[in-house]
Amino acid sequence: MRRLFVLVINVGLLAAGCGDAAVTTTSTAAVPQGTTATTAATESVLPFGGELQSILDQVLDADNAMGFTLAVMVPGYEPWLGVVGESEPGVPITTGMAFGAGSISKSFIAALVLQLAEEGKLSLDDQLQEWLPDYPNVDNTATIRQLLNHTSGVFQPNHHPDFFSTVFADGTRVWTDEEILSQFLMEPYSPKGTEWHYSNAGYTLLGQLIVEATGSSVSAELRHRFFEPLDLATAFFLTEETAPGEVAEGWFDISPFAPEIDADPDFEPFSQFPWTTTMPEAGGIFANAEDLATWAQAMFHDQRILTSESLDQMLQFVAPEPDDERGAIVAGYGLGAMTFNPELFDGALVIGHSGGALFYGAVSLYLPDYGVTIGAAQNFDNDDTFGSTLAQVVSLITTELEPAP
Repeated sequence: MRRLFVLVINVGLLAAGCGDAAVTTTSTAAVPQGTTATTAATESVLPFGGELQSILDQVLDADNAMGFTLAVMVPGYEPWLGVVGESEPGVPITTGMAFGAGSISKSFIAALVLQLAEEGKLSLDDQLQEWLPDYPNVDNTATIRQLLNHTSGVFQPNHHPDFFSTVFADGTRVWTDEEILSQFLMEPYSPKGTEWHYSNAGYTLLGQLIVEATGSSVSAELRHRFFEPLDLATAFFLTEETAPGEVAEGWFDISPFAPEIDADPDFEPFSQFPWTTTMPEAGGIFANAEDLATWAQAMFHDQRILTSESLDQMLQFVAPEPDDERGAIVAGYGLGAMTFNPELFDGALVIGHSGGALFYGAVSLYLPDYGVTIGAAQNFDNDDTFGSTLAQVVSLITTELEPAP
């Protein structure tokens, strides 16, 4: 039998084990709320803000650099907000600008589904056939839980050989879920419940399920459940909402993906190729860095989005397949949440979600041992720069603060 790796998080201890046959998960302890080096009764200015800004300033040395925004929330201190660079030539990045959050959108969708389960409107073990019509190459006996944690086997539309050339050929087209699911799904990667394979299509199906379960739109549910109660003032759901404020322009070279559309290696603006309209439930939320940090704080530190039972289910992580390229970043994936490879952050435990939307990169992170949340985004395609900048930020935090005993 195949042996599939599973991941255990237990009060800050990260360990790997294994299971047999079907994918299995292991329950996590409640997320510990870390302490900081300060005991101040009132919020004060973060003492290492200057060092954080120095890290951001280095971003502009990267190839094709445009802009970067960062929010760091440490208990006892005022939120630290910093920016560097430009939205487009001559237009500076501001802390109020929204960026494409990419797959961080999945954490919002997962939290929404978990709330519906709390309300008794659905069960995580419901099969797709109980809610949705059949689609080619989708196993209608896969469960909601398997869609949430990417063990349904459903194909990743982005991997279809015609996906990007077709989407970029009509850059401003808003695709329906049905069009994506009928046109870009190849055979499943594996039988349901046997392997972990990341798929945006799983969250497209979850978006349809939300509409069926609520009789409402995805954007309306996100807004009244999360955006408004948490005062996420810059957040909006692409295709169903308009931006409430400024949006940083994103930049990306599409020539390697669709040379027949544009063979020029120069970066193109997101406004000409807003491809995340293809699967908004998987990557269509926009927000600024402060809102992304606030989301992680509310979910993991304050724990006011989900019940403890639902949060525990969210944090049951399945490890990627050994040959999966995402294993370099993702140590384990739960229900719309991930724990990151500790090698990226000098062994620090980091949970949350990342978002790579080609024209943007973003993260919403929580450091349980320190009680710190981070929101960050950049508006140009350079994964190495984004990763190294985040690693420096986390390293500074873990150097300056004391972990919880």
